[in-house]
Amino acid sequence: MGILEAVVGSLEAELAMHHAIAVAVTAVLTVFMVLVVVVNVLQQLLFKNPNEPPMVFHWFPIIGSSVTYGLDPYKFFFDCRAKVCLT
Repeated sequence: MGILEAVVGSLEAELAMHHAIAVAVTAVLTVFMVLVVVVNVLQQLLFKNPNEPPMVFHWFPIIGSSVTYGLDPYKFFFDCRAKVCLT
């Protein structure tokens, strides 16, 4: 049993280290995504340029409103048009 215990013990220590690395990487990626979303929302709300056309509010920087637009383009267009008050 001595050899088997040594192999299992070293394997267990190796898996614990990999688990800790995976948890750390997941935490860093989660914090990064939350930070990106917060910066994007603050940028849209605080730094509006009056010389540019109005921008459609979105949560995620790269995805934008493509999901909402893809689900129902006409509803998306008319909702945005109503927000800007164009006829």
